[in-house]
Amino acid sequence: MLPLIIIYAAMYPAKAQTATPTTHVCITEWSGWYGSTEDQFTHRFQMYRKWGVDTLRLETGWLNHPQLISALQKSNFRLKLIVYVLGITPEYGAAHPDGRMVDEHGTTDWHLGPWSALRDEVADSAIRTELRRVREVGLTNRVDEVVADLGPAGEGIFPANWTLNREGEEAFWCYSVAAQRSFIAAMQTRYGSFASAAMAWKLPGSIASSWNDFQIPKPGTPWARGTFWGDMLTWYRDSKRSMLETRVRHTLSIVRTALSPAAGVIVYLPGYAYSQAEWDSAISSASGAASIRLMMDNDWLMSLALKLGCRLQYTGAENATEVRRIVRKLRALGSNAARWMWAENAGVENAGTNPEWLADVAMGCGLRGIDFTWSSWLFDKVGVTPNDTAVRFAHATSAIREAVARGYAPIPVSYPGGSVSVKEGVYTLQCEATTRIMSSFPDEIKGGDPEIAAVSGGQEQRMLLRFPLQLLPAHSRIADARLVMKRYLTYADEGGTLPLEVFALTRAWSPAAAGWLEASDANKWGTPGGDVSLREGKPWAMALAPAFQKLGTTVIWDVTALARVQALGNNFGILIKLPAGVTGNKSFASSSHPDPTMRPVLEIKLTPQ
Repeated sequence: MLPLIIIYAAMYPAKAQTATPTTHVCITEWSGWYGSTEDQFTHRFQMYRKWGVDTLRLETGWLNHPQLISALQKSNFRLKLIVYVLGITPEYGAAHPDGRMVDEHGTTDWHLGPWSALRDEVADSAIRTELRRVREVGLTNRVDEVVADLGPAGEGIFPANWTLNREGEEAFWCYSVAAQRSFIAAMQTRYGSFASAAMAWKLPGSIASSWNDFQIPKPGTPWARGTFWGDMLTWYRDSKRSMLETRVRHTLSIVRTALSPAAGVIVYLPGYAYSQAEWDSAISSASGAASIRLMMDNDWLMSLALKLGCRLQYTGAENATEVRRIVRKLRALGSNAARWMWAENAGVENAGTNPEWLADVAMGCGLRGIDFTWSSWLFDKVGVTPNDTAVRFAHATSAIREAVARGYAPIPVSYPGGSVSVKEGVYTLQCEATTRIMSSFPDEIKGGDPEIAAVSGGQEQRMLLRFPLQLLPAHSRIADARLVMKRYLTYADEGGTLPLEVFALTRAWSPAAAGWLEASDANKWGTPGGDVSLREGKPWAMALAPAFQKLGTTVIWDVTALARVQALGNNFGILIKLPAGVTGNKSFASSSHPDPTMRPVLEIKLTPQ
């Protein structure tokens, strides 16, 4: 799990943004605590300031809590507002009973959608009301950004199961009367006569004889495969796109009028984007993966944000592979928008309790900073006493600030607690970064995984590790250094007892950006698979890894000679792999393993010089 964060300067021309963002650490105050006393808010706010937080993100509803408003007025945090305006109110629902989206099962949703009458009139009024109330409590000049409400949880997607508290396959939401009418109108424009459309779709005559008796069929309907489903998906996507562009434009206009011309509008990027392969598969099957059903249209959303001068926030930034894809796409568009993009973790426990990895991803990919969701991960149940995650959060924010202050220079930012003195002259160094790089999946980022592995045969995987040797006492000599790693998983192709070789890495790398071809966000390996040095033409160390016996079995390497050299400087870490010609698969626990006792360590004995 972290904790050596390596940063690299962005070397791309600024297009979408020109100024340098001045706030880098945001925390989202959990709405479950909006009923806290003012003293409780003040206490938490003092903790946030101590931990380096400069921005608070608040959800709709915060203005209904005077004690929260009072605490904010006495603080000096910058504010980021989530203004949810697409929820269907009881009044709107009563006046427009057919205004809800409907899925293929007949389930209705509670968001205004692409085919809702008066959608923009209702949503615009809600934004203006919210911002007027912000002005009335005297906090207008503290609001830097507003999140454009584009759908469920603010994201530009169709309703997801988690927003409806249900399980199972995601749904298509195009079965309301209003949606069916919209589709038929679009197809009349495309084909003119019903007969022309029926011929293109190869529609059985028993299905319908005119536009008046035609309806969109359920997913998986055999005759709908191919041309029809392609037409339906294109309309389904474009209906969403039209709504999103309108919502973003209206939000921009209202925000910059109500706040200031410099106020920013944020566009959320959902956690995953559909691929061309998924699109093609959906057409051929008259169905679609979850990304198609939700229409996770990230590439288009990025282009829209750049066109309109909006900022981005990626809502699943623990997925470093997708973050890097987004950054590359932005750069390919000639934009420096990544430097303004917030990295937000998903609001689930495994992401919310790992702030170091979120910081690694943000800084390793050259993003603006983090929006940590939620504050509830940092305290006890009543929001008063900080927990262990708060300590890690404080370290993550400190690392971000130091990295930003150094201009994203390629230098390590070490973390406290990396060196543990066992007794006089004996130290255990906790591993500060690990990842595995894979020849068959060169763009995959695995720095946050609980597993690293050395694999050869069909594909190749190599393990990268780094230890904070700089934390050892000065003026001491390393008498002995042992790398201790613990077995994690077993595989059918793991082989018997196999040698594992240790090499010295010679290039700085980031656990949140390193892959088979690249050491970091902006630097390629000189040799694919990692740049390494040898010791007199041979690996620096070698150990035998027997066949898997049980979880936690140790494998130990004598790395004394290598540790002595790296302790003097240029400590880029080590690479472990199987020798050329040896086939097998050896799995170990990484520095991100949830059990600290499973993580790699470096056991060192020192003698005075």
